[in-house]
Amino acid sequence: MTTKSLLPVALFLFLAFSACSPDKESLVGKYTAQGDATEVVLTLGEDGRGTWSTDLDEISFKWSLSQDGQVWLHTTDGGVLSGTHGEEGLVLTLPGVGEFVFSRQ
Repeated sequence: MTTKSLLPVALFLFLAFSACSPDKESLVGKYTAQGDATEVVLTLGEDGRGTWSTDLDEISFKWSLSQDGQVWLHTTDGGVLSGTHGEEGLVLTLPGVGEFVFSRQ
């Protein structure tokens, strides 16, 4: 195959993968969820940084979006929490704590 004949194939693959990949920018913003005894505020910044805040603590993290649409929170100690987003909001499950359903504010 020549380079000229590969161009339509490459363009098709680019468009197909672009259409399937999630839009990280659509998740940027502030979310809230009710914990056992306190409200949790989750902020996802445009720069890939975020915070998990309660009235007692604030934890910084980096966040990313996988190709299959999972939201990954990368903690400073190397741990990764994964969640999903959909009509119900942003859903994260913390080991030993349980599920949090965050609503956009």
